[in-house]
Amino acid sequence: MKHIFVAVDAHSTHFFDLAIGNDEELSLYPAIQVASYHVANFALIMRDSGLSGLGILAGDALLISNFSMEPIKDRPVLVRQEGQFIVRIAADVNPVECVFTTTNEGDEPLILPSENIRITGVVSGIISQPHS
Repeated sequence: MKHIFVAVDAHSTHFFDLAIGNDEELSLYPAIQVASYHVANFALIMRDSGLSGLGILAGDALLISNFSMEPIKDRPVLVRQEGQFIVRIAADVNPVECVFTTTNEGDEPLILPSENIRITGVVSGIISQPHS
């Protein structure tokens, strides 16, 4: 088994802070165990229902991997804009603008100029929590 550190709570409805710079900082956070072959760098705990249509519920742990190792189209990704982060589905990513969505009909797509964002990770696994 491998230990993956759980950095912070994640949201798809609003931006959140995520201050991780290196493995030493991550080691200060609680950890969860995953299979030793998993490539996740860290985990986030989902705190809203924006990805529930994908089976990701509030309380589930999102395993975040380096996006360059994973395809991102139509997958949940970790997006950084101006030092803040959000977890959304990469609906369209191109050199001009990027469109990020959720699975909730009431959530507006997030359309950002490509030069203002950075996709910093992709959700490469989920550890579901017992839900009532």
